[in-house]
Amino acid sequence: MLRIPCPKCRKTSYTSDVESFRPCPYCGHIFSGKYGPDKRCETRIEQKIPFTLSYKGHEFEATTVDFSEKGLGIKIFAEAPIAMGDILNPTIEDLPILAKVVWVKNLPDQALAGLQRVN
Repeated sequence: MLRIPCPKCRKTSYTSDVESFRPCPYCGHIFSGKYGPDKRCETRIEQKIPFTLSYKGHEFEATTVDFSEKGLGIKIFAEAPIAMGDILNPTIEDLPILAKVVWVKNLPDQALAGLQRVN
C-alpha cells in the first residue's frame, strides 16, 4: 500500500493503484497518485463495447473502456502501432467516430489509448 496526499484537502489516504483516478475518502476530490487531479470536466461512463479497429490496413480487436462527452478510452488487444496525434475513425455499435489519439500506453500484448473526439 502506498500513502498518497489529496491535492485538495491535503489529507492522506492509502492505495495500491496510483494510476487510477479515485475520489478522496475525505473530500471527494477525484485524483490519481501518479497523474494528479482529474483534468476532465465531464463525467465518464464506464462501458465495455467490443469493436474492430481498422488502422493502416490492419484490423485490431478492441473494446471501449469509458466514454465522456468529448472522448473515450479504448483497450486494443494487440500491440497496436498507434501514436499520439493519429486520427482514428472507429465504428462503435454502428456509430462512426472521428477521434484524435491524445495518449497511448503500450502493455505486453495490448495497448490502452485515450481518444478525443474531433468535430
